[in-house]
Amino acid sequence: MVKKSKLRYFVRAATIASLYFVITFFTKPLSFGAIQVRIAESLTVLPYIFPEAIWGLTIGCFLANIFSPFGPIDMILGTFLTFIAALLTMEIGKHSKSKYLAPIPPIIFNAFGVAFYIIALSGLSGKIGFEAFKYVFVNFKLVPYFLGVLTIGLGEAFSTYGLGLPILSALQRRVKTNEI
Repeated sequence: MVKKSKLRYFVRAATIASLYFVITFFTKPLSFGAIQVRIAESLTVLPYIFPEAIWGLTIGCFLANIFSPFGPIDMILGTFLTFIAALLTMEIGKHSKSKYLAPIPPIIFNAFGVAFYIIALSGLSGKIGFEAFKYVFVNFKLVPYFLGVLTIGLGEAFSTYGLGLPILSALQRRVKTNEI
């Protein structure tokens, strides 16, 4: 028989993965592109209090990025960046009392990391497979990259601070009262 705490861990991770996928899928026009506000990124603050959110976010991001116009490069790099940001968010939760630091890793990793390949690939139509990796390095331009960092960073800040922190605050109150 599975212990209640293990079951809760897996259910919470699966719920976060499902929510991330569904929110991203149904907000596709906002979720992909050089200018993006991925509403599901509001969930990236959850590893601050729930370590299992790391797996939920990683799986949810991978599944959502299957539908990305940027193909396998977004599935691989986007998911990896989400995973690393989630790990760092969890570490912030372990070592800091300020929930206002929780959005920083997702903002930084998405702004600088996702912009790196999205900007180079934005002019392409359709999926180009693994040749995209080569294309990104050949077509990298500094000014468009920093514009991408700005637009993706602002979208990420809106999602994590504007939407994610209120969710985190509400969940923290419930955790304190043992309601979840």
